[in-house]
Amino acid sequence: MTNVLAALLLVLFLASCAERTPPPPLVLFPPESVFTPCEVPTLQGDTWGDIGSHALGLQTALLICAGQVETLNAWRRATTRLK
Repeated sequence: MTNVLAALLLVLFLASCAERTPPPPLVLFPPESVFTPCEVPTLQGDTWGDIGSHALGLQTALLICAGQVETLNAWRRATTRLK
């Protein structure tokens, strides 16, 4: 009687081991730095020097925003290779 019970329990334990549930899919998100809004400088003043400073501010903002886009594109390329 105990051998039958042990055999039955063994079959149940082995059956539960055979059906493994797959792990949940891994969700990858881009780096947090790409979610920072791009700053848009405003023109302060009305002299030629102010316009030159504004142009430098625009160039800096454009470089920062372009870096965010490049980071996002690099992340996309890396995650595409993982699939």
